[in-house]
Amino acid sequence: MKNLQDHGVAVYNGYCRSYKAWRDHMTGRDYVYAGIFGTPSLIVQLDVVTGRCRQFALPKGCYGPWGLEFTVEGHVLATSCEGKLCRLNPRTGKLWVTAKTDQWLWDITHGADGKFYLATSPEAHLIRYDAATEKIEDLGRMDPKLKHLRSVVGGDDGYVYGGLGIERTQVVAYHIATGRTTALLPKADCGRDFASVGRREDGKIYARAVTGNTYRLAHGAAFPAKKANFAAPTLPDGRAISVIDPEIICVGDRRYPLQYKSDGTGIFHLAAGPNQTVYGSTIMPLYLFRYTPKTKKLENLGRGAPDNGEAYSFGHVDGKLYYGCYSFGSLMCYDPAKPWNGDMKWKTNPRLVTNLGVGHNRPRAMCIDAQKRIWIAGNPEYGAHHGGLGCYNTIAKKYVNQPVVIPDQSIWALAANETGDVIYGGTTIGRGSGTDPVTKEAHLIAWDARRRKLLWKQAAVPGAVEYSNLLFRDGKLYGTTSKPFTFFCFDPQKRAMDYLLPSEISGVREQSMCFGPDGNIYGITWMVLFRWRPESGQIEELYRCTGRAAKPFGGSLFHRGAIIIDGRYYFSCGAKVMSLPVDCL
Repeated sequence: MKNLQDHGVAVYNGYCRSYKAWRDHMTGRDYVYAGIFGTPSLIVQLDVVTGRCRQFALPKGCYGPWGLEFTVEGHVLATSCEGKLCRLNPRTGKLWVTAKTDQWLWDITHGADGKFYLATSPEAHLIRYDAATEKIEDLGRMDPKLKHLRSVVGGDDGYVYGGLGIERTQVVAYHIATGRTTALLPKADCGRDFASVGRREDGKIYARAVTGNTYRLAHGAAFPAKKANFAAPTLPDGRAISVIDPEIICVGDRRYPLQYKSDGTGIFHLAAGPNQTVYGSTIMPLYLFRYTPKTKKLENLGRGAPDNGEAYSFGHVDGKLYYGCYSFGSLMCYDPAKPWNGDMKWKTNPRLVTNLGVGHNRPRAMCIDAQKRIWIAGNPEYGAHHGGLGCYNTIAKKYVNQPVVIPDQSIWALAANETGDVIYGGTTIGRGSGTDPVTKEAHLIAWDARRRKLLWKQAAVPGAVEYSNLLFRDGKLYGTTSKPFTFFCFDPQKRAMDYLLPSEISGVREQSMCFGPDGNIYGITWMVLFRWRPESGQIEELYRCTGRAAKPFGGSLFHRGAIIIDGRYYFSCGAKVMSLPVDCL
């Protein structure tokens, strides 16, 4: 593609999602196996004597691994988020997909019958796998309504115990001999989020409810117990195993860096930063990086937030970068004029500004108004129904949160008017993860920033389920929607459309639209870099992907971006920072 520039990969670090100890009974040697989320996802074998690591790449599409288990001959079983169960023979190095399902595979456990049981979503099925025959069996839903079976533990009593969530929680006992499923928690312990099951140091199985109440699980029943943490995995000699964020294995008092090579860590978001720079974050783990077009320097700055998830939104004011992070919503600040402090305490640079509070888990939208206030919104917590709207005043250093704006909807796009007295938003019918929509149309909204109240809401694009971009200029709102894919120009004073255009180039990527220095709007769909002339509504294709670069759903050239510097539009493609010129027509 003419004038396409590849600026490189900033981050190669992965995220240890699972780990488990194994003693090779033929050699007596102890190993720790780690499941690394990355590109590609890996199984890493750590020799605890020498510290040597071997890596095994999972097949394409097998992202995770969220759970690890071992067969009797020492094969490693690894789950993945696309329903594929992988199997590794460490002696030969052979790794293959041993079984497939149509569910996301989370945890895996060994049952009393010698078979393996897998926790799944989005329908909370329990799956049984026979390692001898490599056959799987769907045992059905563990609850008729709950969507996520996240944790499973097999007991020697003939039961498999599982923790379910999200909108409501429960712990179930599955009787292997009869196939009978029994719910174990009382209603008072079945609040929103996830219940969990695991073993303690006494070897017995326990459940932890979202209320904090704890139960010992045995013979298909639950018995109240004292609160305590689940036991860490251990080697046969008793040394405990743990992970230091995000990829250092501790065995006893010894630390082992996990050594492996990857193709780069996927970029989750890319946005404009202070001083004509490009900033971005990776996904699991969350590293912050910077590309400076003037010097052509790409830098991995370091771990960017307390969580290992991702940064959903960026903004900058007074030379400082602000970004909203998953999970449970946090607002971070990085000052490029000061030294980076990577001590992971989040009190210096970058620092944790505030937790965003109720209604914020995935802060997908951010805008900064003329009064230097940061407005931030997105999806609420797991199982919650209403997205919030937060405001941080960078001058007064004060944060205020409105936990509910539009009941049963979240806010995915934000824009401020010239004075900052009115904040415009675009909603989605989506709610917190694990919940289904109960409304049918998304809305444009106007928020009175001074009186902290909703001025109006309007289903401005009939049938639209989400507003993916929103910009304000010269009294007009310019935005895009999904299902149907549209471009629109809306007059908020008249509360009427100037024009509404069906998109002929698919849906615009979320938060991937910006004004250029020529007054036109630039953005990307999965297949096209476009220019939008606001006055006429004309949409012009600047570049169209072809061939392998035109695959939808993550396989395309264009992933995320909305930065124009010196006539180039910057965007992400997998783990790479890329750019294209915007002056080709």
